[in-house]
Amino acid sequence: YKSVENGIDVLNIPSWLKGFFNELAEKELGVYKSPFQHQLDALQNAYDGKDLFVSTGTGSGKTECFMWPLLAKICVEAKTQLDTWANRGVRTIVMYPMNALVSDQISRLRRLIGDPEEKFLHTFRSTVGGLARRPQFGMYTGRTPYPGSAPTRSEDKKLAESLSRMTRSDDEAAIAFYKELLKDGKIPAKKNLKQFIETLESGRHVTSDDDAELITRFEMQQVCPDILITNYSMLEYMLLRPREEKIWSDTSSWLNTNPDNKLLFVIDEAHMYRGSSGGEVALLIRRLFHKLGISRDKVQFILTTASMPNSSPDDIAAVHEFAKNLTAATDDCFVYLTGAREELPSGSAVSIPTEKFLQYRPGDTEEETEEELTSTNCFWSGLEHSKAPFENWSDAHSWMYQNLTNYDPFYKLFVACRGSACSIDELAEKIFRI
Repeated sequence: YKSVENGIDVLNIPSWLKGFFNELAEKELGVYKSPFQHQLDALQNAYDGKDLFVSTGTGSGKTECFMWPLLAKICVEAKTQLDTWANRGVRTIVMYPMNALVSDQISRLRRLIGDPEEKFLHTFRSTVGGLARRPQFGMYTGRTPYPGSAPTRSEDKKLAESLSRMTRSDDEAAIAFYKELLKDGKIPAKKNLKQFIETLESGRHVTSDDDAELITRFEMQQVCPDILITNYSMLEYMLLRPREEKIWSDTSSWLNTNPDNKLLFVIDEAHMYRGSSGGEVALLIRRLFHKLGISRDKVQFILTTASMPNSSPDDIAAVHEFAKNLTAATDDCFVYLTGAREELPSGSAVSIPTEKFLQYRPGDTEEETEEELTSTNCFWSGLEHSKAPFENWSDAHSWMYQNLTNYDPFYKLFVACRGSACSIDELAEKIFRI
């Protein structure tokens, strides 16, 4: 996909907001200095208040197409409406069809909004003002600790024990494992997790103002998260049960404090909601409107998918109708982003002897070891225009990213696989003529 160098700078958004995103890029917090064009288009259109339907290929950065608008929405309110930002309420609902995707999103948010070094919090407050409360998120699914209408001491102790095992520091191996989990976003983003565990042991679910994440249902039932990540099954339960009533009453109150306040509703893997399941989710969305006492114009939608048909006018019309029906839109209010493909360079058609491939084992780059770097250097050494041997894996990655399409076998591979599936047998025939 086409990328734009220093792309944030070309957007028509306030300069202070550009500074916020550029600082996140500098700190490597989920924003890139050369983002894809469709990521920039998503941020611009979402900032302009448009509904979005993003359909780009797997691995094309669709998450950023709603994550960046989500961050912009939070920052704009915290900077321009500090009085309403002080109020609790769900600003964004991110709905997934399955829990595995929810868990992945939580890991991303921990690494971004809840990063252990608090680089995000520093950037956020230096942008919107030092008095602004920090944004908070929470996962509310069947996996969220723990079911029941009220906390119980036995379950509190079980949860405390589980969390305590994560924070063990009695030997070097445990410390190293903890650091690895923290790096991967597998540790709850609490300001002081040990203190939270201590309060759990005494039967209390206490949320600190400095916590990025709310991790139990009872926390979220009392302290409404700004970002709610859930699935459609749990969302239905939440709308029906009295125990989650405060989440919706707080959100409704926040929506009514300012006419500019809107709920952002993200539907990932939108293609999953077709047929009868689509009808159920469409009605669920309408029930949410009713619960909050709002109309469709108080909600901004971002739909994402990697599977949107667009090969004919009938396909495109069907997709537009699908988006309208799913989200209760009365007209075609969506901006459709399919991503601008970067033109592959024709390449200098540099050939690679078949012997190179026969000598190279497919597993030789699975681990970034010195031995496998040597194997990679052997593959590239002696080829025209090659910069091998590479001193380290970073140099190897960078050079291959920029130069693979200059080599005929890889160029043919990219051409064959772009936007469509291709069997191994077909690839062998197209690349090696066998």
